[in-house]
Amino acid sequence: MGAIYSNFEEAKETLMSEEENVIRFIFTRHGRTYLNAKQVFQPWTPQGDQLNEEGMVSAKNLGKKLRHIPIQKIYSSDWHRAVHTAQLINEERIPPLQEIHLSRGLRDFNFGALCGVSVTSSEQAHPALSEIRIHKLHEFKAPEGDTFTDFHHRIKDEFMRIFHNNSKGNILVVSHSYVAKCLIIAALNLPLETYANTIRIKNTSLSVVELKNRQIPGRLLILNDT
Repeated sequence: MGAIYSNFEEAKETLMSEEENVIRFIFTRHGRTYLNAKQVFQPWTPQGDQLNEEGMVSAKNLGKKLRHIPIQKIYSSDWHRAVHTAQLINEERIPPLQEIHLSRGLRDFNFGALCGVSVTSSEQAHPALSEIRIHKLHEFKAPEGDTFTDFHHRIKDEFMRIFHNNSKGNILVVSHSYVAKCLIIAALNLPLETYANTIRIKNTSLSVVELKNRQIPGRLLILNDT
């Protein structure tokens, strides 16, 4: 799986164009949070963690990067760190969109009993489980939380809902690391067992998938560009 463009600047001319029966999904992850910086699994609550200063600045910078890119709609996970990121991006646009569409279907992976636990502590306490998460994510089951395969199916269903509700133009989707990963896998119709661990999504990175004539799989324009 290779992206057509290596970065946003190379893809900018394509993103500026609007064609009938061509829809482009611009996927990004929320800005860096305090717990991201500490490498702690996020709490599974709508309020959750907050963007830190770096996260707010990077969200604003992403908004400036996308300032003149025509965007038809913005969808966001309804959790605070994603909503805040979407708002900061939108505020930098000229003009900003009047509405951000919030979606429960874009909520983050539930790490269950690991929520609030540092990655290091989790690896020490659950080495076998951590090995699966790192190398066989498609088989991962969080204690008292989500199964990654079921989570992927939920995200795929939400992607199809958004896809069927839009016919052309650029659609910005602000979500979470695992969510964006699954959205890309769904849009490209990739095998989960191969790409669950391969695709990495950094905070406020850009990944773009283009679909023509409402056909899946699409083509990958950009992947994880910061």
